[in-house]
Amino acid sequence: MRFADYLRRIGQPPPCAATLDTLRRLHLAHRESILFENVTIQSGGAISTEVADIERKFLDEGRGGYCFEHNTLFAAALQDAGFTTSSLLGRVRRGPPERWCRTHMVLRVTNLERVRSDPPDRGDVYLADVGFGGIGLLEPMPLRDGASVEQGGLAYRLRREDHVWVLSMRDADGVEGDMYEFSEDPQTPGDVAVANHYTSTHPASIFRQTLTIQRAARAERTILRTDVLTRYRNGRMTEEPVARERLRDVARDVFGVELPDGPIVADATPGVRFPSLQRTSAD
Repeated sequence: MRFADYLRRIGQPPPCAATLDTLRRLHLAHRESILFENVTIQSGGAISTEVADIERKFLDEGRGGYCFEHNTLFAAALQDAGFTTSSLLGRVRRGPPERWCRTHMVLRVTNLERVRSDPPDRGDVYLADVGFGGIGLLEPMPLRDGASVEQGGLAYRLRREDHVWVLSMRDADGVEGDMYEFSEDPQTPGDVAVANHYTSTHPASIFRQTLTIQRAARAERTILRTDVLTRYRNGRMTEEPVARERLRDVARDVFGVELPDGPIVADATPGVRFPSLQRTSAD
């Protein structure tokens, strides 16, 4: 991959070693530098999971994308930095369980070099995910049953449930929900391409039914979903309705994104909103 261009895009110097600190820095910098968005899908375009195509979109055009693009590019970058990655597919836990399907991609990261500055409980296997939009992980977390971290005002927890891992999130008001589940079965590039094809083209896919642009950062997480602008500050959520005629202004003024002229795919499904996360009990 074009590793030097990628590092410039996320504002990072070349890493010296494949350490936990390097993994954290690259993960956070990617999250804060590259938007999560589905403008290409909403414009009727095709999504590629080929690294060269993602590089052209993210590095040359300054665009963002969604999970299959983000995590495919991040995996290539981590491999250039000396890490070992496996691509995994997961089910987002939104809506009724019978509608969950493998429309998300995460990374299993290993081969971390040990250094003196490592925390005493440092694990050997990490979950990395730079592609879950505004409320997703800012930094990687240990792939360990019961692992928990607090990042940017939101608390995350991993638990083992039968044959899958489940990642949940809790905000500062104590509202908790499962985000997604995934197994550790390694996926081939072909598996990822199949999942991407459904997610980006099927009429029932939420990415066809709604426009979304999202930014994740430590200070604030900002999420536009067609007719609602959501912000998380210190883990507390506020929502603001967005009228259809204001959509282009909000995309430009809040995210710096120029939407194409004309209708978007989501105009065919007015009123459709992202289902809520699967609620769980707060601790």
